[in-house]
Amino acid sequence: MNRRIFATILGIAFCATYLTGTIAMVGGLHETTSALAASFDQGPVLLYTDDDFAASRIGGDSLPGNDTTFVAFCFANVTLKEVSSGRSSGNVYAVSIYDPKDVLGLNMTNESLNSGVWMGTQLAEMLAQDSISAAPDSNYVLARGNNSASIRIGTLYSPGSIFPDDWLLIPRATMNMLRPELAGNYSFLMIVESDIPIEEQPSWSKNTEARPTSGVVGFFEHGIYQVEQGLWGIILMSGIITAVLVYCIISIETEFSAPTIRILRGIGASRNYVIGIFVLKALFITFAGGVLGTALGFCAASAISSVSSLLDIMTFITPLADFDSVVLPVAITMTAGFVGGLWPAIRASRMFSPGRMQK
Repeated sequence: MNRRIFATILGIAFCATYLTGTIAMVGGLHETTSALAASFDQGPVLLYTDDDFAASRIGGDSLPGNDTTFVAFCFANVTLKEVSSGRSSGNVYAVSIYDPKDVLGLNMTNESLNSGVWMGTQLAEMLAQDSISAAPDSNYVLARGNNSASIRIGTLYSPGSIFPDDWLLIPRATMNMLRPELAGNYSFLMIVESDIPIEEQPSWSKNTEARPTSGVVGFFEHGIYQVEQGLWGIILMSGIITAVLVYCIISIETEFSAPTIRILRGIGASRNYVIGIFVLKALFITFAGGVLGTALGFCAASAISSVSSLLDIMTFITPLADFDSVVLPVAITMTAGFVGGLWPAIRASRMFSPGRMQK
């Protein structure tokens, strides 16, 4: 294999890498959203007792039983003060979560966070506007009225999570210091799935209001569909680049192979035979580049998904290996290779003819 072909295969591989990685990431996001929506067939439904979640109270002794999948939240509007600088920022939403069946997949079943405290990226940007650093391992004091608690940021979670990215996720023990009046109660519940009608839930009372949230999940699903439609633009551009690369390399190969073509035509080889030689070479180049790019694409997508943990950014997106992300990139590159290699192959078959050679 000469250097020209090797360089072309690498170029095609980079196109396929981008294509595969993008499709795999979008597929993973779609699967995550679909799974979340499937688990929210009943709603989910938020139960609360006040329009202001920071004032709402649901009895901790009246939480649903094992026949109901739910998540309970404690909510507080606090002032955050940076210990090192003394600067403060108000209207920070601090939340603790009780998720007995680990529906959210954050290991908060016992209302504690293994990594301490998680801060949303939007909240970090809001604090930066007040000249407050939001880097991990930073120390702060949360204040609510006469109550306060010290915290240390463990990690940031990204806008790709299912939580509003202006929340501050804290352990229940910290919440109890800020809102001791809760006394084991919760601000609001999210009923995910249940065999019992909402109005018959133990937590339901005449003061309790219910709000379905399925529309929110549907909004995310609609957004994913729009992203999937936008993939065709990426596919088109990758296909065009691949076709141009193949066209250039096959054109060069036909020029260098002119003496060989002359011999083949001289001994009676048909034009289709010559065309087939260069089309097969184009398909080989694109197949090699497509397979290599697909492998690199999954490596790149997995690396992007995994490196977020090293950067203390929470993500729920896992690259998905399916027909679209495995077979489609190879098929697209080979189709583009066929289109890009066909025209120079046809021109090569016209270089010499037995009649011209006899003359």
